[in-house]
Amino acid sequence: MKKKPVSCIIILTTLATFVAMLAGCSTPVGSAAADLGLAGAGGVAGYQLTNGKIGGAAAGAAVGYVGSRIAQSQVKKALSEAEQRGYDRALNQAVKQQYWIIQDQQRSRETPPQSEARLTPVVLPETKINGVLQNAHVEYLRIEP
Repeated sequence: MKKKPVSCIIILTTLATFVAMLAGCSTPVGSAAADLGLAGAGGVAGYQLTNGKIGGAAAGAAVGYVGSRIAQSQVKKALSEAEQRGYDRALNQAVKQQYWIIQDQQRSRETPPQSEARLTPVVLPETKINGVLQNAHVEYLRIEP
């Protein structure tokens, strides 16, 4: 009895679905479950596609296992790349934060703009300093607010 092509498509679609679902398992147990599940699904698909031949089942199981391993390596690679991008972004953000901290520190060290000082007149009386007579005069003192 020959299988219809529609059933082969259904089996292959089911196999692809298993690959997609089980490939994301990152724990050792999840990895083993993905390997076992996809090898089993591949074996069933191979058995069905070759009309009950054991060699077809073995080849299908091997293809399922290899597919599982390839999918898991792709997931690990994607995770590694995502972690690296996250690390690079965090490092970039830390550099920006450090830059702005330094900018703020430099702004706080700047002297504030000086307001206009007032000159206040002070009258100094006639005095004798070291034997020299100083006449009375006006001195201006600078007073800043």
